[in-house]
Amino acid sequence: MNVFTYGSLMFSVVWARVVRGDYRSTTGTIHGFRRVCVRDRQHPALIISPNAAPIVGRLYYDVNAGDIARLDHFETSNYARVAIAVTVADDAVRAQSYLALNVDSLLNDNWRVAEFEQHGLPIFNATYVVENAPPE
Repeated sequence: MNVFTYGSLMFSVVWARVVRGDYRSTTGTIHGFRRVCVRDRQHPALIISPNAAPIVGRLYYDVNAGDIARLDHFETSNYARVAIAVTVADDAVRAQSYLALNVDSLLNDNWRVAEFEQHGLPIFNATYVVENAPPE
């Protein structure tokens, strides 16, 4: 199964703490969604937004069932795994991604990749990843 990541899991330091396999990946784009901030958190949430700007993320190919289960655990019950179309070099690729269910915790602010990388990633790795990483 292909997995499209749009937030913290785009970063190899986070991805490697969650999954066990080594997967081929590439940059991809999705349409019809918005990447927003979550109150008091560093990671984003994905919501449906038909007129939003395209979102660039990382597409991982052929993720095995064990690692899908690990990703489901990491994403918690605040997210639902859904089917989406990802554009890669003008081709549509079928994938799964995680859509927000915790709408009461979402802010009306766009999440910024560069800001997360510079300021949020160390905090995220020390808190959320530790709290939600799948058991060994």
